[in-house]
Amino acid sequence: MTATLQDFKAELFRALANPVRVRILEVLRNAGSLTVGEIQQRLAIEPSNASQHLSILRAHGLVTTRRDGTNIWYSIAAPELFELLDVARTIFEKQLTEQARILEREE
Repeated sequence: MTATLQDFKAELFRALANPVRVRILEVLRNAGSLTVGEIQQRLAIEPSNASQHLSILRAHGLVTTRRDGTNIWYSIAAPELFELLDVARTIFEKQLTEQARILEREE
């Protein structure tokens, strides 16, 4: 069975549907590449939690890995992903602005 574009999009958004995974992508955006331990430390999450989320991101092709001795370094697989996150931020900011405008009218 061949996956459709809609299937791909749905899977992509499922992979992004957890705030911890989005935060991981954001720290990788700023740092370039990090080890599991560095990601765990920056996000103040348990190592097993970080590994679980990184595994999901890797399975969906959103992050890549490289081994350096005993360390595994994670980085973003497709920088275009940041465009998607930036658009989500823009939508969020527009919604906040609209909500503030509605509240001002009600006062």
